[in-house]
Amino acid sequence: MDTNLYRQVFFNSPLQNKEEVYHFISKEICPADSSVQYEIMKQLKEREAVGSMQISEHVLLPHIESEFVETSKIVFIRLAEPILFWDLKTTDIQLLIVILLKKNEVNEVKKQLASFTRTLADEEYLDNLLVSDENEFKRKVKL
Repeated sequence: MDTNLYRQVFFNSPLQNKEEVYHFISKEICPADSSVQYEIMKQLKEREAVGSMQISEHVLLPHIESEFVETSKIVFIRLAEPILFWDLKTTDIQLLIVILLKKNEVNEVKKQLASFTRTLADEEYLDNLLVSDENEFKRKVKL
């Protein structure tokens, strides 16, 4: 069993609003089944309703644990243009760090995810991700 936490980068993504982001994420999880995509989008919206996902200026952390996720992973989406209006309180989003955790994930992957999330407390790390070119960005997220 592979226990390395998979990371994926979409650099200069043309996504323009929350609905496009959620649809994009749901298609990454299950490209062939629109009913599953609908459920994933619903789970993302339910998570967002619980509390703000903004972890820093310009950075959001959408995350779900779902029975539809087959491989846990972190998806980095650096936008080509900021999403100026995410919701009433959240504006000017430039980077999304999406955590997709499968139900009943093994402890080793959960530990890797916990270690990664601790790095997100470092404002300098996030600021660097916002201004890095694509090669440097990928190096910083260790692809």
